[in-house]
Parts: sequence; structure tokens; C-alpha cells
Amino acid sequence: MPDELAGLAATVLAGMVRRREASAREVVEAHLARIDAVNGELNAIVTLRAEEALAEADRIDRGDTSNLPLAGVPFTVKDLIATGGVRTTAGTPALADWVPKLDATAVARLRAAGAILLGKTNCPEWGMFTYTRNSLFGETRNPAGPVTVGGSSGGEAAAIASGCSALGLGTDFGGSVRWPAHCTGILALRPTAGRVPRTGQLPTPSLDEPLIPNQITLQGRVQVIGPLARSVDDLEQVLTVIAGADGLDPFAVPAPLGTNGDVPAVAVWDGPATPAVRDDVVATVREAAGRLEKAGVRMTEQEPSMLERAVTLYSELRDTDRLQDLRRLLRGREDQVGQDVRDAVAAAEEADRRDPNPDRDLLWEERDRLRAEALAFLDEVPVLIMAVATVPPYPLDQPVFVAGREQTQWDVLAPSRLISLLGFPAASVPFGSSAEGLPIGVQVVGRPFREDQVLATARLLMEVRQ
Repeated sequence: MPDELAGLAATVLAGMVRRREASAREVVEAHLARIDAVNGELNAIVTLRAEEALAEADRIDRGDTSNLPLAGVPFTVKDLIATGGVRTTAGTPALADWVPKLDATAVARLRAAGAILLGKTNCPEWGMFTYTRNSLFGETRNPAGPVTVGGSSGGEAAAIASGCSALGLGTDFGGSVRWPAHCTGILALRPTAGRVPRTGQLPTPSLDEPLIPNQITLQGRVQVIGPLARSVDDLEQVLTVIAGADGLDPFAVPAPLGTNGDVPAVAVWDGPATPAVRDDVVATVREAAGRLEKAGVRMTEQEPSMLERAVTLYSELRDTDRLQDLRRLLRGREDQVGQDVRDAVAAAEEADRRDPNPDRDLLWEERDRLRAEALAFLDEVPVLIMAVATVPPYPLDQPVFVAGREQTQWDVLAPSRLISLLGFPAASVPFGSSAEGLPIGVQVVGRPFREDQVLATARLLMEVRQ
């Protein structure tokens, strides 16, 4: 049994620990053995707290587990999220030795629910890119094959997909939990902006703790903390644990979690048209829609045409941010970052010289109007299924072409980025495979604070995909 424990869902493991069918120590030992077997090749976990995790498991085994929904469940955390007493580097030499005093709120809540922190997972430097490599730890490899693991929560996705971790936390700015889940064949949830406190995530204006998100930057307003896992039940359980205002994040609200769990009417969208989505990804989304319809879900071809503008609007708003928070954090440490980050900072500084006072207000006003149009659409059709990315995972050293046009790394994430801009909840659900046998996910989008409908649709997709 110990060897099998590393492949079980988090909710199953917690139930076994509560019923004393397995000890928390056995569960942790099984995952540590799995890490020892595969992490050397994958390079997913970059900081491991093995002895501390075993000691925590022993304390759980000695105590009352009846009120611990995640009793004994090993989890990992993207290295962009603060973990008290555990190195948090953001993948950059500038923070190679930084050990925060405080857990991020979401991490603290998982640990209070009985989950056991195994360690930290790799990410691109400062979480800035769509791949997972950095100048501090190197590159994370995809257990699904010789293709990108995605980013920026790529180490987290690889750890979960390979059985090193039962579940984990990542951050999502423009698709950073959904894209790696799509690349590795697992599940991820981007909660509604404001559902889960973002206290403790990087980058922020300073390293003074607690780390509070910036209220005026796009990243501060859009980036969220969300779970990655191998089952919908696990996503739902984690969301239940980590949701709710903490009094620190100015955007977090005490909105109740929906409980009806129905699958309402669903729209299917092939877009965006620019950049185009590859045919096999569209076919996977269409196949998912067909399976839902056969299961009795009412489908509609009504198209959310307003979302086309969200693709470019996201980019325009991001261009006005100009890495404000990161540039503050790097003052005096400019030589302690990799070349990709240096190039990005130099471009932001040059943009400041050309246009020192960009007009963000008009762009945010347009975003709010666009969001109102999208909400009106979702009032009629509460769930939308669409692509996670324009392509399946691809080799990083090869260009990406769709419909004869080369796509940038940002083009690839257009379907996820536009949903991020609107702040809506969205899940990445593994559903199909490319011609190369690589995983393809379907994105399930819902109305604000209706994660219950998103998760219900995701659960049905997992049931009908066989």
C-alpha cells in the first residue's frame, strides 16, 4: 500500500488518515519516496522539507483528526508564494536566501486544515514568463514528454502530475495555473478575483511582511492564488479551505461559496480569432461540448464576441504597468537577476522614458465596460467552455505556428489571459490529446463567485471524457 499512496487523490488520502487506514507518516513517506525517484529528472521541487514534514505527520497521527479536512495530505507550493520559515526565492538569485517569517494566508489555511507542506516548486524568475526555468535552479521538465511544462506554475504542475505531491498552490496572472495544468494533463482552478486572499504572493511593492498585493497595478489586481490537483473533489476541498477575506488583502471579500453544484446552460467558443487557436485544440473543445450535450446539458452556439477585445486590452494594460512592483524590489539588486528579467526591466524603463505618464484610467474604464458585457452574456449562459491556450504543449526550442502565423509565448496564452482580465473563475480540465499524444485541456469559465458551477461542469467533463 505505501507505494500506492503517492497516486491517490488528496481527499481520499485525508479520509484514510482520519479513519486510521493509513498514517500521515506513511502518506508523507510515500511521497518522499516518489520525489526521490523522479524529481532528479524533473527538477520540479527545489526546496524540500522532508524531516519537518515527517515530524508534522507524527503530530497529526498523535492527535484528533476528525476536524481536519486535509489531514496528512502532502502539498507543495509555488516558489512565488511565501512560506514561513521556508526559503522562498521567486526563482531569482536576488532572493536566493530569503526566508519569510509568515505563511501566505492560503498556505496557513491549508496547514491549519491538516495538510503537510513538503516543499517549494520551481517557477520562472519572478513568475514573469510562460515557461519554467530560471538562473537559480534551471529548467523543470514535463512528465508528459519533451515539451514545455508551462509556466509560471510549471514546477507545481510537474510535481502533482508525477505523484510527488497530492495537491498544490500556484499563482495565476495570465494563465499561470491553467496553462501548466493544460501542459501536464492535470486540473487547476483560477478562483474569482477576491475569492482567495492574495496576501503572501510575489511580487509586491516591498518585502515587508505581510506581503500585501498592490491595489493600483494590473498584476496586483488580477493575479490570484489557486489550487492544482488531480481531481475535481480536491480542487473543491482546497477552495473551501482557502477562501474568505483575511483582513489584509484589500480585494478579498467574504462571499459565500455556492453549493447547488448544477451544470447550467453552457456556451462553446472556438475563439479568439486573433491569435488563432490550433485545429486540434478547437476539436477537443468541440468534443467536450458534444459530450456535455449527450449528458443532457443544454448547449448554445451564442458567441461572446466581446472577448476578442479583451485579448489586446490585457496587453495594453500590462504595458502600462511597466513592472512597477518588481522594479521597486530590485533597486540595489539589479545585477542579481537573469538575462530575461534584465531585458524585461530594460524594456519597461525605456517605455517610461518614451511615455512617463501613460493613461491607464481610460483602459480600466474600457475593461469595466467589457466586463459588464461579458457578465450580461453569462447571465444568459452561465458557463462558457473554450481553449486554455492556442496550442498543445510544444518544444521550447521550436517556433509555434497556427494558421501560418508565428505566435509568441504571450499569443499562446491569449485564451487564458483574457479571462484573467475579467476576474472570472476558470478551471483547466484535461480532456483530449494532440496528434503528438500530448495533453490538451478545456477551459471552463463561470460567473464571478460561481466556482460551484465551474467545478460541477469540470466534474461532468471528467466523467464523460472516457
